[in-house]
Amino acid sequence: MTRQRKSWRRACASVLVGAAVFAQASTVWAQPPQYKSDAELMGAAIASPEGVGQVLGQLVQKCGLYGEATRAHGNAALRAWESRHREYLLEGRRVRAELQATYTDPQARQSFDELLRTQLPMLVERQFTVYSRSIDDQTTESAKADLCDNYFNAVNDRQFDLSVNDPALAAFFDKRIAARNSGTSGAAGASSTSVTGGTSTSTSNGQAMATGVASAASTASGPSAGDSPVSK
Repeated sequence: MTRQRKSWRRACASVLVGAAVFAQASTVWAQPPQYKSDAELMGAAIASPEGVGQVLGQLVQKCGLYGEATRAHGNAALRAWESRHREYLLEGRRVRAELQATYTDPQARQSFDELLRTQLPMLVERQFTVYSRSIDDQTTESAKADLCDNYFNAVNDRQFDLSVNDPALAAFFDKRIAARNSGTSGAAGASSTSVTGGTSTSTSNGQAMATGVASAASTASGPSAGDSPVSK
């Protein structure tokens, strides 16, 4: 197996780590995730906070059906969340671009791109469904609107913020941003050593990725809507 394909397999596992973290971040009552390597952090950076923002965007669209006031509340909460996460969202896209750029082998690049196109959108939809079903379970339009407002209040209370739900990933982003702003090479170095390292790091990265896969498997199904503090 070529180094490119071995690297791709490690990156796939990294995305699964990110998927697990995103599932935790978008179900705001979970414990903050713990990371054992930069490889796991890189994977998480692919999925979060962008995936959380996509879930919130879908929630705003759904809740907009229950009145202009609810729609305005949701739009304002989402805009404020996006403003707070602007730098993190941009940095997450930089991480994704860095990882994509490492794949010169066509098969590895195609597989990596397909993973991004399929796995992450599936997870966004899965997490949105948790909230959507909780809203659908309400028996009146007024009750649906009230639950939507509870969700948006939680967003405004920063219960969906990366710094609250995943302080380790927020710190990882902060370090990269600070390194780039100061003109050092720390941001780029994290990418190259975490995912595309040579044979000497393959074993340790593989062990870290296996941990991430196990985490993803245990959290990917999502919690029941009744467990959410904002649905009570």
